[in-house]
Amino acid sequence: MTLFMGNGRTLIQTLILTAMIFGTATILFAADYVVIVNKDVSVSSLSKPELQAIFLGEKTRWDDGKHITIINLETGDVQKSFLQAIVEKTPSQYENYWKKLIFTGKATAPKSSNNPSKVIEFVTGQQGAIGYVAAGEAGGSVKIITVK
Repeated sequence: MTLFMGNGRTLIQTLILTAMIFGTATILFAADYVVIVNKDVSVSSLSKPELQAIFLGEKTRWDDGKHITIINLETGDVQKSFLQAIVEKTPSQYENYWKKLIFTGKATAPKSSNNPSKVIEFVTGQQGAIGYVAAGEAGGSVKIITVK
């Protein structure tokens, strides 16, 4: 039995088309941030698993031994997009993850700010710092890292 929608499309064709449209929207949404580091950081690209390990507090030093200092955006679409795409957690899951680490004494809370300019300012002034901001906001005082 074939169910027809308008214009001779079957229900399955309509569902596939809808999935393709929403899949494209997700890809575009995920690309609205850039990962930034202090200019002293020697890497120019990181894999998703490497970034995930950094933002989950599992990797705390760069390859040259310098300490990694994380700064997160506190709220907003850029924060949600980054956390879902890289860390694979919602903002509340990420916050709870860090609360557990802090409570058990395994880590100290990462820095955070609601202001992207403050994130950039922090990354600029802190050796080994890493953060993320909306694409187009980074400017020349920080290095943009390619996610491979």
